[in-house]
Amino acid sequence: MPPRYPSYAYVEPQATGVSDAEIEEIIDDLVSQSPGMKLPHGDPMDPICRAMNVDLEYSSPPHEILLDVPADRKACIWLPKKGKPRQDRFMAAMGVGHWILHVPVTREACPGCGIQALLRPTDRAAQAEAVRFARILLMPREVFCSLWYEGRANLVADTLNVPTQVVYERAAMLDIPTDDGRGNKFEWKSRAQVSGGY
Repeated sequence: MPPRYPSYAYVEPQATGVSDAEIEEIIDDLVSQSPGMKLPHGDPMDPICRAMNVDLEYSSPPHEILLDVPADRKACIWLPKKGKPRQDRFMAAMGVGHWILHVPVTREACPGCGIQALLRPTDRAAQAEAVRFARILLMPREVFCSLWYEGRANLVADTLNVPTQVVYERAAMLDIPTDDGRGNKFEWKSRAQVSGGY
């Protein structure tokens, strides 16, 4: 990823205070308008980025920028050249989250400025929203729950092509217990035991 540009020409994305339910509605709306936006089987992020007119590029260190939105050029999501495919896919989804959730609001608040979503932002609120967006986009509730109850975290990670850690984070978002309360993380629980069914 390129080094950070001079700060006077760029601003960081502004958080919008969006809820998980609102993110789900935004994604549902996008998918209904463009069926190619749905990623139920771990498909690459390239088609989504192309549909949104955002480049997806790889670069050598330093790795400071995730999404670069220059005032006068095409936006670009930057991924590390030697990154792992699952992590790259999740980072690309975070970049898409910033693009959809934050770029319009930030452009309106700071006209004429470029926008940079940094990997180590000054304020982590927008980044946290982009992370939640990525989890919801790549692991839709119904698909996630079906895979989780069939084979737990490993099946979700393998099928949806995401890092195992973000699978557990998504389970926590959905209030799905990942242990039995006694430290046995991988004990099987039926749908009725966990949440009364989905």
